[in-house]
Amino acid sequence: SVEINREAWKVPPVFKFIQEHGKVETNEMYRVFNMGIGYVVIVRKKNLRKSLSVLRKHGINASHIGDVVKGRRKVIII
Repeated sequence: SVEINREAWKVPPVFKFIQEHGKVETNEMYRVFNMGIGYVVIVRKKNLRKSLSVLRKHGINASHIGDVVKGRRKVIII
């Protein structure tokens, strides 16, 4: 499974607008819109710092948003 920390990035205001005016549940917002995450790259924990450094060096706004954990192949938003 993958655990995603919803506090790891700032959700762009457009998603809050869509949620409020569309009366969309939070879990559905994450499932459909990813709440502004964009692309996800999964790397080994031992390569995390180097991977972030390389991406940022090339102007990509990258951050650690979660971890792969033992589970039933689900995305868990925490």
